[in-house]
Amino acid sequence: MSTFTMPGRARRLLRAAATTVGGLMLLAASTTGAAARPAPQAPPGPNAPVRGAVQGRVLGSRAVTARNRAAVDRFRQLRSSRTPRLAGSTHHEWWGTKVSASSHALTSVIATQSVDTSLRLTDSDDVLYAPTLKPRDGACIEMVTVHTDDQPQVWAWDWCTRTGQDVGASVDVDSSFLKDYGTTVNGRSAYTVQVALTDPAGNTWTAYLYDYATKAWQTFFTSGGTDQAGVDYGWDMFEYYSAVDRSTGNVQVCDDLAGRTVESSSLQVQTSAGWSPADPDNSSVFPGDSMDPATYLCSGVTSSMVTPNSDWRVSVS
Repeated sequence: MSTFTMPGRARRLLRAAATTVGGLMLLAASTTGAAARPAPQAPPGPNAPVRGAVQGRVLGSRAVTARNRAAVDRFRQLRSSRTPRLAGSTHHEWWGTKVSASSHALTSVIATQSVDTSLRLTDSDDVLYAPTLKPRDGACIEMVTVHTDDQPQVWAWDWCTRTGQDVGASVDVDSSFLKDYGTTVNGRSAYTVQVALTDPAGNTWTAYLYDYATKAWQTFFTSGGTDQAGVDYGWDMFEYYSAVDRSTGNVQVCDDLAGRTVESSSLQVQTSAGWSPADPDNSSVFPGDSMDPATYLCSGVTSSMVTPNSDWRVSVS
């Protein structure tokens, strides 16, 4: 992360100028240019082969760099409190699909998650975790799409460490990442992730990313032990931690997302009965049917379950 921090007002003015120049390209909000956008491809099948490891991933203590340590600490704070507001000037909210506690027999999930390589948040203390996916209670891994004031990343949050509070693996989302793991869904760049129970005896879970170039899953991170999340459900959701812009009344993340859309699609769950899309029988919308702009401090936000409950979108006008 650069040691120079541009004043927030100047950064917003530059962003507004870029929006004027970019026009409809920023409405897609998923790549740095049309030429860099991967071609649309069909969602991968769960039974595609597993070959090798994700290129560019960083494991263990090296996965948490000075650049993303603040975001990691904030994620830890949020997960330990699970409260909507952590301090007077900050706001923490979430919305998306809740995988029901009745689906405890769930053994794997797959989802295709949008990622915006051009998005940079104004405030270095704000973090957008969207989409972020944890299969169910007991699962050791949450796969997080992380947007900050720097380059976006994908994290494997390890819930089965001694404290259940750290990143086990990370990878930068850049042109190299998109070349192998990128696809396009509704005009937005995306990647596909699977988190599977690979050894029930040791409660070992493995996260994979789908390599669209080789049409195979690649291993991203493995963890086993006891889940310390303290939550009796799984989720696939939009989540942020953000300060409030007093001039607009919006959280700053909302202003940063103006003209952009976050989407999670093709959410599938596996149980002993086999694979099925997330639907009202095995999941629900949480914490409410839609995002209330007043609650989320985001005057232009709209949310929708395009296909209940396997495809959701959050947009800011």
